Amino acid sequence: MVALDTPVELPADFSGIITIYPDSENTNSIRRYWLIPSTARIVRRQDGKLAFGLQHSGVSDIDPDGINALLNVTMQPYIDETTLNNAKNFITKKATDEGATSVTFNFITPTETTCQILVGGQYIDWSGSNKTIIKGGSIEAGIPFQVKLERSFDVRCLTQAGGEEGSVFGALYTMKFKGVGNRVHFIITANLKETFEHFKAKVSASGWFGLGRASASAEWQKLKTEPFIKLTIISGTEEQIEKFHAQKIFDEILTQLTNRTGLFARQLKPNGLPDSPGGGGFMGWSFNASAGFELTKEEVDLRVEVDAQFTREQEIVFGMDFPTGGAEMKEGRYVKNLTNTDKPYPTSEDFSQQRIKHEKCLRAKLQTVKELLDQGLIDEELAKVLRLDVVANRCFAKVPSPERMHALIKELIVLDNNYKIDKRESLFVDNIEINPKKDLQEQVALVLGK
Repeated sequence: MVALDTPVELPADFSGIITIYPDSENTNSIRRYWLIPSTARIVRRQDGKLAFGLQHSGVSDIDPDGINALLNVTMQPYIDETTLNNAKNFITKKATDEGATSVTFNFITPTETTCQILVGGQYIDWSGSNKTIIKGGSIEAGIPFQVKLERSFDVRCLTQAGGEEGSVFGALYTMKFKGVGNRVHFIITANLKETFEHFKAKVSASGWFGLGRASASAEWQKLKTEPFIKLTIISGTEEQIEKFHAQKIFDEILTQLTNRTGLFARQLKPNGLPDSPGGGGFMGWSFNASAGFELTKEEVDLRVEVDAQFTREQEIVFGMDFPTGGAEMKEGRYVKNLTNTDKPYPTSEDFSQQRIKHEKCLRAKLQTVKELLDQGLIDEELAKVLRLDVVANRCFAKVPSPERMHALIKELIVLDNNYKIDKRESLFVDNIEINPKKDLQEQVALVLGK
């Protein structure tokens, strides 16, 4: 598995961004390395063409459907080929110099891949909650996207309102994969040796029927205690070892050892030596001598060993941004203008012409609202709503002509009379559901979508 805590160190002067991990089971002769993607790219199909397409409308000229775009693109993680080869050559040479006979490279196998498209400096759904999530899979697999855009600024960015080589959309990847951390191996050993020595001797004598007596005795005791504790770190950093509470275990054992509690509670006790017995002798003379020696030993050994290497999930984030113009795109194979098929990309002149047309629409539609109000076809409240719509949407504002309004009112009156006859709950005008119970002006506003 991937050895997560020991990425391969590349020279300080190495050009390019790349991350490579060794395998946790590497030996001196067999070396395997895992490649981590550092950027993304648009997939290029086997025929050499990009998996990319952009259709747009309403940018080069006014379109009945407004300004829209449809972006189709397939993305995949990627490592720059030159950077990858340079890194492989460096690692292979170093490994073979160290005695390796086999050196191989593989991409990691992700457990989860998330990809999001960004346009106009934001996620396509603005909140970033719309994510494409792939469980498992492989690095080389592409992720397809089909994105509909209706915001004017985003569409203009995609259709190259700026420099033709300018990057206007991007992909953000989050990738998870499993590996193992550093091996953590430490040993705590504790030992207690205790020796108790006890010597006792006594000599006594009496003479001539007890008229003279003499005695002598000697005794000594010796207790020797030898405590010992040691922490041996075989592998792992201080931080990693502390996750296993090595210091806490060490301190607890030391406390028990010092205070002779717990595992090291005092067990050794002397058995004791008896006093020397008395005795008689010939003609009242007696002599008695006795001696004893006691040796008691006790030893307690304790060994705590932790040898662990855990699997964990690693998460990386990377991405890239892309242009929708340039020499390859200019051929017109990837970008289609649905409003003007002869012009894949809009120009500044197109925007100037649109501005002139919108100004004409503004004046004409405001005049139409005035005529509707003067003829009593709408009230002041609806006229205010229509004016605001014209100012905001210019040519796209929905303002009916007086002729259409006359016809609409007639339709509504007929429908209203029909309603009184057949008692229907709702009716449809221009595919809009209305309720004839409402005031006539309310019905007009409903049909107009105001």
